[in-house]
Amino acid sequence: MEKEAPGPYSTVAVELDGGVFSAEAVLKACYWFSKDFAYEVLRNAGGAIMVSLTPKNMPAPMMDIRAEFVSMATDFTLRERIEARTSSLRELLLAKAFAEAGVLEDSPQGVFGDKIEEEKPDGLFKILSNA
Repeated sequence: MEKEAPGPYSTVAVELDGGVFSAEAVLKACYWFSKDFAYEVLRNAGGAIMVSLTPKNMPAPMMDIRAEFVSMATDFTLRERIEARTSSLRELLLAKAFAEAGVLEDSPQGVFGDKIEEEKPDGLFKILSNA
């Protein structure tokens, strides 16, 4: 959806599905664009997130701006989902690294091993299991 505003610069209106895009991801995308655009974010009665982008200093092709904004919002949404799904693995990796370095008193729970490297006694990279 694209909307032209009166005046020297055009406004790009972007409508995003509030069930797909989080408000946080949309705000991050707005922040990314804030150097060159003023923005307004609203949520309509149907749950859609409405973003209006107005160039601060330059006219720009409106479809290019809309496509770039949707791409950025998608990027931040996917980053959130990946982080949510991998946070426990990341925490386990960090805990094991600190435990093996002797920084932690107790080893973290969980099985941690690399079966392929364990089969190669002379492998360059070897992750040892506490089991």
